[in-house]
Amino acid sequence: MLKVLYLAHDLADPAVRRRVLMLTEGGASVTLSGFRRGENALAAVNGLTPIELGRTVDAKFGQRMGAVAKALVGLRALLNGVERPDVIIGRNLEALAVAERASHLFGGVPIVYECLDIHRLLVNDGIAGRAVRRAEAYFGRDAKLILTSSPAFIANYFVPRSALKAPIMLVENKVLALNGMPEATPLRLPPNEGEPWKIGWFGALRCRKSLQLLADFSNRMNGRVRIVLRGRPAYSEFEDFDAFVANAPYLSFEGPYKNPEDLPAIYSDVHFSWAIDFFEEGLNSSWLLPNRIYEGCLHGSVPIALAGTETARFLSRKDIGLTLHDASVESLEALFEGLAGERYATLAAAVAAEDRKSWLADRSDCRALVDNLSRLVPFDAEAQAADDSNPATAVPEGSTAMKTDACSSVASLIIIPCLNEARHIKPLIEKLGPALDQLNARIVVADGGSTDGTREIVSRISETDPRVILLDNPRRIQSAAINLAVKTFGRDYEYLIRIDAHGDYPADYCQRLVEEAELIQADSVVVAMETIGFGIFQKATAFAQNSKLGNGGSKHREGAKGHWTDHGHHALMRIAAFETVGGYDETFSHNEDAELDYRLKKAGFGIWMTDKTRMIYYPRSTVGTLFRQYLGYGRGRAKNILKHGSMPNLRQMLPLAVVPVFIGAFLAVLSWIAVIPFSLWAVACVGYGFWMAVGQRNPYGPLAALSAMVMHFAWSAGFWMELLSFRNRKAS
Repeated sequence: MLKVLYLAHDLADPAVRRRVLMLTEGGASVTLSGFRRGENALAAVNGLTPIELGRTVDAKFGQRMGAVAKALVGLRALLNGVERPDVIIGRNLEALAVAERASHLFGGVPIVYECLDIHRLLVNDGIAGRAVRRAEAYFGRDAKLILTSSPAFIANYFVPRSALKAPIMLVENKVLALNGMPEATPLRLPPNEGEPWKIGWFGALRCRKSLQLLADFSNRMNGRVRIVLRGRPAYSEFEDFDAFVANAPYLSFEGPYKNPEDLPAIYSDVHFSWAIDFFEEGLNSSWLLPNRIYEGCLHGSVPIALAGTETARFLSRKDIGLTLHDASVESLEALFEGLAGERYATLAAAVAAEDRKSWLADRSDCRALVDNLSRLVPFDAEAQAADDSNPATAVPEGSTAMKTDACSSVASLIIIPCLNEARHIKPLIEKLGPALDQLNARIVVADGGSTDGTREIVSRISETDPRVILLDNPRRIQSAAINLAVKTFGRDYEYLIRIDAHGDYPADYCQRLVEEAELIQADSVVVAMETIGFGIFQKATAFAQNSKLGNGGSKHREGAKGHWTDHGHHALMRIAAFETVGGYDETFSHNEDAELDYRLKKAGFGIWMTDKTRMIYYPRSTVGTLFRQYLGYGRGRAKNILKHGSMPNLRQMLPLAVVPVFIGAFLAVLSWIAVIPFSLWAVACVGYGFWMAVGQRNPYGPLAALSAMVMHFAWSAGFWMELLSFRNRKAS
């Protein structure tokens, strides 16, 4: 059983209770410890007695720092008698600091940083903001995982601004359902004649602007709309919350509630749920996905969101709820003045029609969370690697991984970026025909302005099969083609499948990818790439690219048993993951796949290298085109390193030395020693080529050595050109 020490910033926070319940229901043993926030009563969790670390105060950052410092000094005594945990979770920054100290006390326990709000200081560009980010980076330097609740937190803070390097796991604020699927809520009906509409604002009540807006609006409506408040007011954010509520004639506060036990009753009492928060407006409030979305929608109330927020985008993707275009009494009044019973019935029916699993976390989610935490424990990780206990390998050998009807239940967008591919495009689309028939799929050919008849061919195919669409790609590069296709059509699809117009694929390529994605539950499925040539130089290049001399032992070139990886040839991606990290970086003409993989991994998404299918690639057929291709690859790798600060691995670092040793060879006029490194490289390549010719009986071995040398030199030259041009741009 996994032993978890859960350190909370506020022991009375209902979300702490929910997380502890998830951990215990997932099979973990939990020790709960943390700070008491003001006079709030401690949350009761299955009989657990929390270990109190001290008291903190809302909106008093300095006081909280002092409380944390005091707790750190006395932590050994406070945790005396606690059994060594397998994992320590620190909820928010102050608990992360305690987690870092506790990890050392227990001899180096893996740390998980749970961050469900982005404090305004974390995104402040001043001295205070930089200091807080440095503190987060320091205390989180050994964190093995980050838990957060909104994709916008990842896209707007953790990826672009945070210095933390840990992978990120998205755990939405869903309603915990431990006793199976709750009974469906009766369809919410509009009020009877003479009765008011009711808006419920439930949960953490900390937004002064929302309180004032709702009070002013209900006054303007003169009783036709009433506001019901429930939850925990953050009294530090209001001048006098109780007095304000008492003086608002159409607004009432009904006290706290227990989640999830009280949710059916409180949401059945209102027609709408207020899903707007101006607390830290434009930052955290624009990025969060609050509990009340999941609570309200599960129990049939229609959510109201503010345009431009992650909440509004989330509801828009599901085509439910109402969106307020600006935060004013006038906008609310316009929204409700024209609201008829029939319109409300349509809104309520749309909420009721949504899959209820969208709002729920059940026991399977609890187990998945604990399983992910278990992988952080070194012993468990080694054991899982030894017996391939990842869900992917649980399928018995020889069995069918996923039935066709299961694959057709998810929609796939097949995207083919192309430019002047008249020879290849029609046979390629014909080969993808079975995928269109067996999958719920559409093909988008994103053309960069072909002049060889490619566009006309695709247009003729589209006339007879509307599932094939021609899309203009004015930027011409592949990364822009994929981004544009997803932006144009992606909202209706679960997966994107990337097809190279100049490659070749097995007949069941797309079907296999979807099967793997559904079976493994991976966010990205990548494939190995087998290179095949026809002419003499192309065959030699293919031989080089399929060998360690040309690929350095890259698994996505050589192929390997299915496994989780950091990078591979892009094949299938979950569109939600693709959009969460912002898609391809269109400033990359090469290496855009590795750059995107870096962001996917940092955001906590899983990349699976499948061994169930592969693609066939035809290499460049001349020295010049091969050189230009690898020059671009080298520049792309350098841009990736400059953008993210990630270091190349050994198989990439060795070719980096080729250009320096080549230039150094010219110093042989001063000393013959200068030519030794270059000679060693050349002899090693040629020798490896002859070894391939003899050992593998391939006559193209010596010529393959030449191709490999071209690739090495061009890659190295491109890398150094990009690095030097960056330094020049920075200097200027």
